[in-house]
Amino acid sequence: MKYLLKSFKILIYSVLLVSACALTVFAHDRLENRQYKYHWNYNFPGKYAHLAVRKNVTDLTPAEKTAFVKAIKTLKTVIPAGSKLSIYDQFVAIHLGATRLIHNHKGHSDGSAQELAHENAAFFPWHREYIRRFEQALQAVDQTVTLPYWDWTDAKALDVIFNDDFLGSNGQGVTIKIPNQGNFTGGAVPGAFSAANGWVMNPALNIDTDTGISLGTSLVRFLRLPPASDYPVPKKDIQRVLALNDYSLFRAALEGFISIDEQGKVTPGGFIHNYIHGLVGGVQIDASTTPIKFKGLGTMSNIPSSPYDPVFWLHHANADRLWAEWQDNGHKGSDFYPPDGHSQPYGHNLKDLMWPWDGGMSTPKATALGDLLSLLPNFNSSDLVRPIDVLNHRELGYTYETWERKTQR
Repeated sequence: MKYLLKSFKILIYSVLLVSACALTVFAHDRLENRQYKYHWNYNFPGKYAHLAVRKNVTDLTPAEKTAFVKAIKTLKTVIPAGSKLSIYDQFVAIHLGATRLIHNHKGHSDGSAQELAHENAAFFPWHREYIRRFEQALQAVDQTVTLPYWDWTDAKALDVIFNDDFLGSNGQGVTIKIPNQGNFTGGAVPGAFSAANGWVMNPALNIDTDTGISLGTSLVRFLRLPPASDYPVPKKDIQRVLALNDYSLFRAALEGFISIDEQGKVTPGGFIHNYIHGLVGGVQIDASTTPIKFKGLGTMSNIPSSPYDPVFWLHHANADRLWAEWQDNGHKGSDFYPPDGHSQPYGHNLKDLMWPWDGGMSTPKATALGDLLSLLPNFNSSDLVRPIDVLNHRELGYTYETWERKTQR
């Protein structure tokens, strides 16, 4: 697997360029009469009371799988009053916007597009807030639903996730021949998450960020297409990451821009989180060019619009779970996050406001196919979130089944 990960390394650089104690909890109104509000309030029912529990996807019951899929598909079909997009598509628009921010505020505005959700310290806190809000949107449909997580070291998970009774199979209809390795199939996903069954992606959001060309309206997968074909991720690779004590190294290693071996040697590349995006979406290498060209083929490989593949939420729930485990293992609090300063782009420092919860301080750059701003939901100007506000996942109202089992034992 190490060889395949190293051969995959340049790819990622090209493809990627409800309770609390006196703290903020984000809540959502019930989804009624096609009305849905993004807002925040304060809840004080007791510290860590009634935490939502996120389960390993392989432990879901058939009823839980059905409820999760039904809630997702409901968000995909409900268009809030005054919006052009469904609630689900609005979440995709937010992820896309976070990859191309233009800061409007003094001292941080130079007109260039900045990446907020990836490639720096706020990768974990931004996605923690983002997927928690999505989870609460699901709970506005069915209060019993929580986000399952995909343990990348679990060999059984692929068969559970990519199954017709859950998130659908690999894509079909396209065969790619890879020299010395054989023929591999992928393409548009059939079944419940096919365009024919209502899973239609907005072409203005599903774009190739290098060319600005739309990638169409269908969910596409090329599951386990070489070089991103090795699975599961070795447990020792995850354990080495969890053993790191420096947040900046931990973030870079788990996000997948570096690998650190047993001797501490750092190798740049495409690993762990980044690798899984390629494992699902598929990537293609053209070694006949100089420099070598890499192309993401499927939805998960196109990072800005990757939430259009519902497996995205399971994938990032696991990234968040591992960050939470790292925090619980002696790395809690703001001492284990880079301090404020100018060492990172705005939005990534401990007390920087993170778009879109920044009161309008930043604006996403429009896509090549339309005005991204018109596709985003409206956010309250008092809805403000910084990395420091989300360091404790329990204060956001959820925990993971992993720790529930340990407590019981």
